[in-house]
Amino acid sequence: MSDKMLLKVYYFGQILLQTSERVTFVCENPLDLVIPFTISFEELKGVICEKIHSERARRISCILYRNPIQVFGGFVQFQTKYVTDEASMQDMFSMYMENRRQLSFIELYVEFEQCEANRNILREDYNSDSEEEVESNYEVVGPDGDVVPGDGAMAPDVSDIATALANDVPFEEPSFMRVLDLEAMHVPEFPDYINAEISVVADGEFAVGMEFSSRDAVIKAIKEYTIRKSVDYQVYESEPLTFYAKCIQYGSGCDWLIRVSMISRKYCWVVRRYNGSHTCTRATISQDHSKLDSTTIAEAIKPLVEADPALKVKSVIAEVQSKFNYTVSYRKAWLAKQKAVEKIFGGWEASYEALPI
Repeated sequence: MSDKMLLKVYYFGQILLQTSERVTFVCENPLDLVIPFTISFEELKGVICEKIHSERARRISCILYRNPIQVFGGFVQFQTKYVTDEASMQDMFSMYMENRRQLSFIELYVEFEQCEANRNILREDYNSDSEEEVESNYEVVGPDGDVVPGDGAMAPDVSDIATALANDVPFEEPSFMRVLDLEAMHVPEFPDYINAEISVVADGEFAVGMEFSSRDAVIKAIKEYTIRKSVDYQVYESEPLTFYAKCIQYGSGCDWLIRVSMISRKYCWVVRRYNGSHTCTRATISQDHSKLDSTTIAEAIKPLVEADPALKVKSVIAEVQSKFNYTVSYRKAWLAKQKAVEKIFGGWEASYEALPI
């Protein structure tokens, strides 16, 4: 298997920060895939979608991997890096080759775009906190870690396509090999939240039963709400399946709180408790906001940076003023621009390695 590698794919789970390894991926049932180095980026996405047997795993919107970094004392920690195209995927493969003695597999975390079928979820009783909990013609990783060859003959043009962990699903040709919708695979990132009967109320408040596609979408929505309302919150509980926050003035004139939990049977996050809008009388922050970080700004300025990679930092500051009504520091604006550039065009390491020799 010198020309192949093992992937462990996490999905519908969490990215845990500040762990002993700095970044850790977790989910209920990680997927093991054996892939050839010759696989293309589109084929990789197609294989993942095919092997995760869920109506929600239709379109991939984001792929990250754990990149090892050496720290003091020879210890290894991890940081996340995006896989957005062929070049960044090859960077990931190179990382694996350089660390094969320490890494037996590559760890990926995958987010999926929501489709219309998933949006039509009927509202249930959200007052309760109870939650429910291919084989193919390719090589398959068996339970004992050995590679088990398939029975049938391979088509010449798919002989190197990746394979998934064996399970009880009947044998069938992966659908992505029959119809690969490249346009659909380039759709924008998933919406901040999804729901059927429950929609955002006119004044932009949350509501019990409101559904979100991921934990990141929950945090992003709460951040944007907080910035827009010129208020702030403190996190009281941040677990793999729960996010619980209260107003920083909770108990001193404001009862605002929100609790959002992962509902495994729905494959989405649901607002389980919400006390309504803020009642505090905090004045508008004239300069900066603690929740308006460089990552949030980077997402907001991506279209500008994509149109003009040489965008000046002062223009970033002006855009933030216009969009969020806050004046951020030069350093924060600079960091935001660097993050936007890297997300759109890749890091400088990848660009350097792509230069002709």
